[in-house]
Amino acid sequence: MAERRLYWDKEDEVMYDEIRHSSGPFKGINLIDLFGIALVYGKQRGIRTPIGKGSTGRMIEATVRNSDIFYLMMAIAVEETGSIDVLIDKDEYFTIAEEYAKTGIKILYNEYKELGNGILDDMELDLIEFLEENVEES
Repeated sequence: MAERRLYWDKEDEVMYDEIRHSSGPFKGINLIDLFGIALVYGKQRGIRTPIGKGSTGRMIEATVRNSDIFYLMMAIAVEETGSIDVLIDKDEYFTIAEEYAKTGIKILYNEYKELGNGILDDMELDLIEFLEENVEES
């Protein structure tokens, strides 16, 4: 099977680059890690935005497979489809992740532009809320 790439549009690449090269809390973050944050933001909102026809493969599969984000992508795809069978079709679970990340990078970018370094406080509150809603106390 041919190696798959993660795709995103040129407009999204600009947002990824600006966030990664800023002087803020995401300065120098690995691209795959920023993709993972964007993926979670999109999934949290429950919105998948299709990738444009002119998108480019930005990250090779080997890079994705060598990160924990790969397992996050698979877990989200299984939850999304309700079946582990989705993992047989690499294109399907990569596409699900790409579409959530497309939504998420726009949200993250806009929040970062609005809140600056305060975005970390906002992210922390989101995490606490998620844990309270989704994780039972032991």
